Amino acid sequence: MALLYITLSVTCSLSIAQILKLAENRKMRVLHILVINYIAGALISLAGSNELQSLAAINIELPYWLLGIILLLGFIFIANMVVYSKSIDRVGMGVSIAAMRMSLIFPIAVSLFVFGEMIGSLKYLGIVAALVSLLLMVPRIRTRQISGLSDAWLPVIIFLFTGAADVGLKVYERIFSASISENLFVSGIFFVSFLVGTGILIKRGELHFSFKEIGYGIATGVVNLYSSIFLIYALKLMPGSLVFPIVNVSLVVLGTFIGIWFWKDKPSVKQWSGLAIAIISLILLLG
Repeated sequence: MALLYITLSVTCSLSIAQILKLAENRKMRVLHILVINYIAGALISLAGSNELQSLAAINIELPYWLLGIILLLGFIFIANMVVYSKSIDRVGMGVSIAAMRMSLIFPIAVSLFVFGEMIGSLKYLGIVAALVSLLLMVPRIRTRQISGLSDAWLPVIIFLFTGAADVGLKVYERIFSASISENLFVSGIFFVSFLVGTGILIKRGELHFSFKEIGYGIATGVVNLYSSIFLIYALKLMPGSLVFPIVNVSLVVLGTFIGIWFWKDKPSVKQWSGLAIAIISLILLLG
């Protein structure tokens, strides 16, 4: 069952990437789509929560730590997307994607050393192979002139934010999943992300949306929501030290094939090598 949830989560994540790429090609504003995505996801998730269905959502008492995690993750979810977009423009796609992928070490480390998950020796080899494959499969890193300390920090922020987001989901699954449902938890995160994104648009004086942006935002919100929820379901059934590398490697492998078939991408020899190692790592992790 865990593999089914992983498959569904990966499918949803791939859908997000393709929707946003289509939106960029059609000259739509990605931040506007993200803002709609988060409010749509929050409302759908809230409607499906056990607490709302039992009419107890208003009276529920949440631990302060859990409230803090929801607020922090809500900020990180949308801030990371904004920083990632800026990083691609300022320091290049290769460096930005490498920073995002290698953040995988955070949830793996927390799963193994904080929560004490036990896995076989071959699976450790699979984790190492996964990390190597992710580095090899990022787009070619083109050197760009970094204009100041702020640009140099962009990949570092992506590395930390992406790792923190994954760790937050793992912490919820192990400590707080008995306190509130997955739907209410994700709904809270998405609503905070919506507020942060709306604040950015107000500051820019851009708080207006086209019908296409609203449509793309709602579509993104549905798959974005279930990408997170299915990932949490998988974490309940399989060690996080395996779930996170399997999900990340699957995303890159399948994303590469989609890019070749749909977007006519042409992987380099290094990327093909990474693809081969990624397939080996999946065999080791799933064996």
